[in-house]
Amino acid sequence: MRKLWIAASLGALASAPFGWAQASPTKPEFEVASVKPNTACGGRRGLQISGPPSPGRLNLECVTVENLVQAAYVILGNGKPNLKLVEIVGGPAWIHSDTYAINAKASDPAPFTQMIGPMARALLEERFKLQIHRETREAPVYTLTVARSGKLLPVKDGSCIPVDLDHLPPMPERGQAPPRLCGNQRMRMNGKTVNMAGTGLSMADFAGGMLSNVVDRPVIDKTGLEGLYDIDVEFAPDSSMPMFQGRGGRGDGVGDAGAVPLATEPEGPTIFAALEKLGLKLEAARGPVEVIVIDHVERPSEN
Repeated sequence: MRKLWIAASLGALASAPFGWAQASPTKPEFEVASVKPNTACGGRRGLQISGPPSPGRLNLECVTVENLVQAAYVILGNGKPNLKLVEIVGGPAWIHSDTYAINAKASDPAPFTQMIGPMARALLEERFKLQIHRETREAPVYTLTVARSGKLLPVKDGSCIPVDLDHLPPMPERGQAPPRLCGNQRMRMNGKTVNMAGTGLSMADFAGGMLSNVVDRPVIDKTGLEGLYDIDVEFAPDSSMPMFQGRGGRGDGVGDAGAVPLATEPEGPTIFAALEKLGLKLEAARGPVEVIVIDHVERPSEN
């Protein structure tokens, strides 16, 4: 099945820098929406859609409430795309595990950014009776700093293509190389190691988004590095990494259901050692962390 071909961190949707279509002053809502449990996802979760997005129509296959909250309140919740995911606390366990198929239609050709942002927020509040609030808490974090100079160089202007989520370039034909898209993220198991790569990422987006999704606590960018960078690191995941819990080892993709459990100690270079090869240093610390607290949520009624 052909899915949205820009790698994203929700399992993935966010990339940077994206163009943004401003939402209207009135509260945007779908004209009609079907929300049904989907038990045929086989461990797949995320904002996975078939083919390029269609204006005015949103079709999600295996999305959780957690995925929707991240998209609607964080990634596309503040008028511009944001790679930095926020921890979601509170609420029942099913918001992280139950998967839904959502098919929704707007009354006009609403852009994708509006549908997966404010319109999805209205859907959550109406159909799932969602109520949230935000807090800032002191918590364990990692800081990302420069370990050595000269290892990581900014990409040249024009070396990657900025992407507007509402006007995605066409999918490449079979056998054709995909274009270099700014913010593109890729992660794949290679036996017992993981290749993590990004094209045209800012250090703030790499730390707060891609890297924070891999390690066991949020990462705060303290590098002071400006511009966009290509990232390519190979590391061995361990059982402390949420993304790889109970997975890995088969070599056919990250997050495969049925993969063997990971070792407590990594069987290869750690993420810390892999980053040092780039000239970056990851250190444990404490710092302010924003969280979204689920005050109330309900399973939607059948429709």
